Amino acid sequence: MNDEFEVGKMVVVVNHDDEQSVMAALVMGAAIVATGDQVLMFFQPGAAKVLAKGELEKYQGLKGQPDPLDLYDAILVLEGRIILCELGLPIWDIKEEDLREGVEVMMASSFLFEVEGASMVFSY
Repeated sequence: MNDEFEVGKMVVVVNHDDEQSVMAALVMGAAIVATGDQVLMFFQPGAAKVLAKGELEKYQGLKGQPDPLDLYDAILVLEGRIILCELGLPIWDIKEEDLREGVEVMMASSFLFEVEGASMVFSY
């Protein structure tokens, strides 16, 4: 038996920009990194605009929900990765400089190499 702690890798895929999908994904992402596992959050084109500056603020104050900015910051502070599919940029006329701090832009094929060995995938 190996006594050495090994950090797991989990994936959260965000497909939609509705409040239920976005908040559930952020809560799960923050929970994953809080347990010490690595999280890679992949925002598909349908959720791309959520990562533009000023957009997460629209999800603040939802009844019974934590602050999405706190969740986003916690994910980054605990070394989670927020990755946007590059196809989301032209679809929504978003430029990379319009994105929140900490967002990586990547092709879907590159993302697949990044998540190799992931133990769980959540999709919202």
